[in-house]
Parts: sequence; C-alpha cells; structure tokens
Amino acid sequence: MKTMLKQRAYLYIRVSTDEQAERGYSQKHQDDRLRQYCTQQNIEVVGVYWEDHSAKTFDRPEFNKFLDHLKKSRNSADLLLFLKWDRFSRNIAEAYVMINRLSKLGIEPQAIEQPLDLSIPENKIMLAFYLAAPEVENDRRSLNTIAGMRRAMKEGRYVNMAPRGYQNSRDGQNNPIIVPGKDAPHIKWAFEEIAKGIYNIMDVWRIVRRKGLKVGKSQMWRLLRNPMYCGKIVIPAYKKEEAMVVKGQHEPIVSGELYDEVQDILNGRRRKRPAKNGLKEELPLRGYLQCAKCGRNLTGSASKGNGGKYFYYHCAKGCHERFKAEVANKEFEKELMKICINLNVVELYQTILLDYTKLSEADKAKLLEPLKAEVEKCKTRISNARQLMLDGELEAKEYKAIRDEYEYKARKLEAQIAEMTLMDSELKNQLEFCRELLPNLTKYYATADLRAKQEIIGSIYPGKLVFEGKKYRTLRVNEVVLDQVKFLGDCGFRHRF
Repeated sequence: MKTMLKQRAYLYIRVSTDEQAERGYSQKHQDDRLRQYCTQQNIEVVGVYWEDHSAKTFDRPEFNKFLDHLKKSRNSADLLLFLKWDRFSRNIAEAYVMINRLSKLGIEPQAIEQPLDLSIPENKIMLAFYLAAPEVENDRRSLNTIAGMRRAMKEGRYVNMAPRGYQNSRDGQNNPIIVPGKDAPHIKWAFEEIAKGIYNIMDVWRIVRRKGLKVGKSQMWRLLRNPMYCGKIVIPAYKKEEAMVVKGQHEPIVSGELYDEVQDILNGRRRKRPAKNGLKEELPLRGYLQCAKCGRNLTGSASKGNGGKYFYYHCAKGCHERFKAEVANKEFEKELMKICINLNVVELYQTILLDYTKLSEADKAKLLEPLKAEVEKCKTRISNARQLMLDGELEAKEYKAIRDEYEYKARKLEAQIAEMTLMDSELKNQLEFCRELLPNLTKYYATADLRAKQEIIGSIYPGKLVFEGKKYRTLRVNEVVLDQVKFLGDCGFRHRF
C-alpha cells in the first residue's frame, strides 16, 4: 500500500479590529477550531496568520506577508485553511482572482465549516453563494444605514460625528444628539465679529485660533457657511429625493439672523447696520478731527433744512469752526488715494518679508523631528497593545483604554506639528490680505462700515487731523507709513505719497 503524504497547511484567522474590540468576536475561537480540524484530519500546521482587518479587499497587512512568504517558499504547504469563506473575503470578484493566484502558487484555499471540492465544476455555484452572501450582507447593511440616517436627519437629528463647537450626547429618550461644546463661544464670537465688519475673515481666523479654536483656513470658510450652527440640518440629495433643509433638534450656537447676515457679507452683500453709542455713519471722522482755531476736538451733528438732514463737523467751544461733513469725508478719501501703493511694490515687500522671516528647511526639520518621533511612539504602543489583545493577553476594555490614551496624545502632538507647519502659511495669509488691501485702500474704506472706517483712520493717523476749509493737514502720520515711504524710495519705485 502507498502511504499518503501528510498535508501541510497555513491557518488564516481574521476579524476586524471593531469586531474584536467592540463586539467580542474571538480570534482564539477560530484558532482552536482550525487546530482541532488539522489534528483530526492529520494535517500539519506550518504557519499561522492572525489578521485584524476588513475583508472588503485583499490589501491586508498579514495577508500580504503571507503572499510574500509563499513567493519565497514555494511548495511549503498545500492548503490555506480558514473557518468560513467570509473570513477569506467579502468581495466576490477579488476572491475569484485570489483563488486563481493561490492555485498558481500551489495553495488551495478551504473553509473548514463550508468545505468545497473546487475540482468539481458544480461546486463553484456554491462558492459563488458563500462569497456573495457576505457581500450582499454588507450592501444591505449599508443601504439600511443610509435609510436610517436620512430618516433621523428628517426628524432634525444630526447623525454624524459632532462638528466643531459641538459634542455628541444623548437626549432623554437615549437618542443621539449634539450639544454645544467648549468651542461654542469661540464660534459664536467669530460669527459676531464677521457681522460687525471690523475684521475680515482672515483676521477673525487668526484671532480665533489664538483663542483656542483649532481650525484651518478652509475649515473656517466651511464653518461660517454651515447652517447647522443656526439650528438647521442640511439633507443632501439622494436618488430621486432632492436636497432639503429642516429645523434641527439641537441647540443653535448663533441666531438665524446673525447667520444670514454673515452669509450676506461672505457673498459681498454687506448690510448697513445702525451705529451704536451715538455714532453716525455720516460722521466717520468724529473723534479724529481737531479744531484749526482752538485745537480742541471737533464733534459732529445733523441739521434739518430744505426738506432734508445735513451733517456737519463743528467745535463745541464757541469758536464757530464748522464745515460740511460730506465735503470733509470726500476730501479724506482723496487723502487715502495718496497712500495707495502700486501692486508690484506690495509684492516685492511681501517677498522680502517672507525671505526674512522664513525658517530654513533644516531648522524646521530639527524642530519637527522629536515631535514626529513621539507620534510614532504613540502609534507603536497602540499597535503593540492591539497585538497583545489579539493574542489573548490583554482584555478588549484594557486595549480600548490604552488606544484612547495614546490616540489623544498623538492628536495633541500632531496639532503642535500642524501649528509649526502653519507658521509660514499664516504669515503668507496675512501678507496676502495686505496685498489685497493696500493697493485698494480707498475702495475698501468706501465700502466698509463705520467701525472699520475708524479702524483705518486710527491705524494710519495716530494724531489728530486738521481740515482747513478745502484740504487736510495732519500733525503726525503713523511711523510705519513713513518707513514704507523710505523703503519704497530706496527700492527706486515711484509712489504717490
């Protein structure tokens, strides 16, 4: 009698990290069942591969190691054993390709609880069923999830991870809901400042980041555009259903009126807002003008006549200094035109500042290297803890605690890295704003609201302005402006100062 050669097999044990850590699916059970089967069938186990990865594709770390090993060690085994076909794959098309690939390497894949003799053509029908069933299950679960999420959104519930400014919670019926978090005051402040018109979006972004709201420039734009912050839920279009907006069950961070006002500003439709504290849009220079006769500050007021209201700047001390606000305001805009800078000059100035302040790549690398190393340490510790859990030496709850701790540390380190990486880009953003503002200063001033106009006046003219009938004279100009005049002159550019 001929002695049958003893078969040799690799064992493949797979479960996703979520299944293992959150649902208690055990790889140890698979290992025990496979080894028991090999003992009963007199099969020699030559290797074991434990995988904690999705089966939607074969791009899996341990499976790739297995394939690399087969290429180097041909004829090392006859079988690849696993518990069921869904442990092998949940994608029917990729599964057939991989079966053929393994066959060429001399390996027959086999599920011990769903055995099939693939040399029998009819068994390929059953193989298709075993492979298609988990894929159909995935697709059905996905459709059910989408339907459930859209139903919840139509009820006004936010179903995704809480956006910036909110945190996930539960309501009285234990349904998921979002509630304002620690960043909510910063977001409300950002909306309010944009609506005031004092700062542009880049200024608000820079200030709010210093306050502790960690958002990038593009994130800031999306945040200000998101109607969720005023209590609305946007439901995207799906199949034959059109997109819609519904009232959310969550607490809004800003009012609908404030949100709409910010949208108008972002769309270039700035609304005129009534001035507060007695200030008037028609009197932007009040508080910055000095009487040419007595040296005291001028005030301003309106007079009625000829069926209308007319505004004047005047002295309140009896020296009879008085002139039309409309004339003084127009002449001031002409003064601003004198300090509008040529765009080429601004770009040169921008280049010089960037070169002067930019860290060398070597300096950046030295600063970032230890931070990146710490991030890698955190990831390694999470990976080690995961392996201990998969080997049965660590409980799932202990693994989750370790994972959460080191993921938190890694996020903080990555935030520091991002902060350092953003240093140059933040300077570029500020210079880009100046690049737009300075050549168009007069236009910007003319369209700004009262408070923004007064910011411009105060930043350029720290001293008082004196209007003498038809023209201005100033006691002192901001030294930065004077320095820029000198700089431009040294560069050989003609200017209009």
